[in-house]
Amino acid sequence: MQGVKLSEIVVVGDIHEGINFGYNIDAEFGISKRALDIHRNFAKTAKYAIENSARLLVVLGDMFDRTHVSPTFRELIRRDVIEPLEKEGIEIWIMAGNHDQPHGEKKGTSIDDFRGYKNVKVFRKPSVEEIELEGKSLGIIIVPYLHPEQVARLVREKEGTEIEREQMFLLGQKLLKQWINNRCDEFDTDYRILLGHYYLEGAKLRETACPEILPGEFSFTRDMIPETLDLAVFGHVHLHQVMGSTPEFIYTGAIERIDWGERDDKKGFVIISPEKENLWQFRELPVREMVKISLEITSEEEPTKKILDAIPEKVEEKMFRLEIALDEGVRERISESRISEKLKGAFYYDVRWKELSSEKLGYMEFTMNPYQLLRTFLKTNYGEHPKYEQILKEGEDALNEVLG
Repeated sequence: MQGVKLSEIVVVGDIHEGINFGYNIDAEFGISKRALDIHRNFAKTAKYAIENSARLLVVLGDMFDRTHVSPTFRELIRRDVIEPLEKEGIEIWIMAGNHDQPHGEKKGTSIDDFRGYKNVKVFRKPSVEEIELEGKSLGIIIVPYLHPEQVARLVREKEGTEIEREQMFLLGQKLLKQWINNRCDEFDTDYRILLGHYYLEGAKLRETACPEILPGEFSFTRDMIPETLDLAVFGHVHLHQVMGSTPEFIYTGAIERIDWGERDDKKGFVIISPEKENLWQFRELPVREMVKISLEITSEEEPTKKILDAIPEKVEEKMFRLEIALDEGVRERISESRISEKLKGAFYYDVRWKELSSEKLGYMEFTMNPYQLLRTFLKTNYGEHPKYEQILKEGEDALNEVLG
């Protein structure tokens, strides 16, 4: 790429390679074709970086869905992202997110596997970098995700004493705010940019029973974003959005629709370029269509016909979720084989039934996804347990062992 203008930084967030869907398993790779949807968009992002002579590709955390993933996913990323970018001399910065940041600082993780490439930097602690881009200097503050216990260690080191959790978070926010402000003041650059992986208060979250933001996690307040910044770009929240103008604060959003709560959200990545009229732009990527159909059926109606009429004629390669509320006793009159026949060409579908009676409340999910079934079961039975997250992690780890 000698003699070619390097005028862009490509920024992508929340890829979640290695996520388990448990359906439509590709025979060649042994993983869900839905996981390959996600990988294809990551590969398309890398291809864009190559075709547009990008200076740098930044992953804003959660490149992987967990700290350790199958070698298959690591090999796909090497083949389609890391090595093609290395060949073209394009740098890659990988930040740790809440999914791929281990709780222990000395523990290894799948993102560390790429440290051996000369074009790759992995960030698991707050850091600063300065780069040149099209004749402009950029000072970049990098704030990977810190788990609550990591924030606690940071505060203990600074304060030299044990403090309560609520105070610990407030002090952690104060310390990180001061650190970011100090780094901004130290930069003698044309632009100052903050890259992070946190929830910022007021951000819109996806509508789902399994939100990306968990209660009690460390988050950012608006006063932690100094006005001396030119731009803040964050991962962690899966919905693409712009928050505020001084400075501009952007969530790239996830690279594909990870969850049904994201079914209407545009997906893509952000490019940063000082030579363009706007410092940043959003580039959209193709996504698989997700169709949610909600119906209520009374005992007087013909249930199968109503359901079939609600399903569009063209179902090929789309994902469907049917949420059907019906009077007690109606379900026995439904021909599920006719519903299956109409959805035969769909990429995937599941049906959730809800009987409208005082004794039976809530949707009953019919799905072959063992991970979703596990999450639903644990959320229902252990959602308030103080060690809920640990129970969930151990359950998912056990499934990973069984399913490979």
